[in-house]
Amino acid sequence: MAEQYVLDRGTVLLSVFAIVVLVAGATYMAAGMGQQLPMNGTGNATDMPKISVSGEATRQVAPDLLIMGIAVETEKKTASEADAENARMTAKLKGALLAAGVQESEIATSYYNTYPVYNDSCYYPPYPCRGDVCPMAAEGGYAGEEMAYADSGVAYADPYYIAPPYRRCEPEVIGYRTTHSLMVKTGRINGGGAIIDAVSAANASARFDYQYFSLKDETRIRHENELAATAAQSARGKAAGIASGLGASLGRIVDIQTNYYYPGPYYGYGAKDYAMAEATVSARADPVATEIFPQDLTLTSNIYVTFEISQ
Repeated sequence: MAEQYVLDRGTVLLSVFAIVVLVAGATYMAAGMGQQLPMNGTGNATDMPKISVSGEATRQVAPDLLIMGIAVETEKKTASEADAENARMTAKLKGALLAAGVQESEIATSYYNTYPVYNDSCYYPPYPCRGDVCPMAAEGGYAGEEMAYADSGVAYADPYYIAPPYRRCEPEVIGYRTTHSLMVKTGRINGGGAIIDAVSAANASARFDYQYFSLKDETRIRHENELAATAAQSARGKAAGIASGLGASLGRIVDIQTNYYYPGPYYGYGAKDYAMAEATVSARADPVATEIFPQDLTLTSNIYVTFEISQ
């Protein structure tokens, strides 16, 4: 039995020796690989050196699309009456647009709504109240406190101020208002003045909300593609110049990001629009027609590219 034990122990020693040899060989191979491909702290191969550059291309483009927003608003005692009156005035507006050379396919509804109109006889005191106990403040837990308009305690004139007792009442529906907004998209970019004059002459009670110049889809896409190619060439040329200055050469592309700037609409609302309509009305007695001048658009394409470089 003792002899058998010695044999078993020898076998074990041989096995341990074999394992040590295998581990040493693996360590040697790993060390050799490390000389060819450096490792970082996470155990992954380190990245190649990179440079990131941007390229840009810009051009001025003449518009080929005129976009105008025109609205018709009517107010009547009932919703059905407001809708009916609005339909009649919108028909007059559409007829004026067609007479001005706009195609029916170039007219579309962008908004339609009928909503109640309330009386304006119910006022609440402005906040803070002028030297009086404010009911609204009392509701908020500040009963008995007097508040002034300014930190100095000096009150200023307020046309909406109502002396106590403050009037409280429920809003009352006094009518209904219907709004129908049309968007006109036409290739007749020089026809804006004729459209304004025709609509005003038709007495369609229309409101000009906005107008701006743009590009048709096919025109915009063509310019986008051309500018993107030019921007990409600019980025690669810039990267090649940097790499050359560093004594390196460009490698593969590892990241690309693009951005395209297309000017959006410039809306004009409020008094400016009504002034335009009023000026047009007075112009009807004048032989000089209204004229809207097209404006060139500035299109820009940007690209951001990251290259690997090697020495």
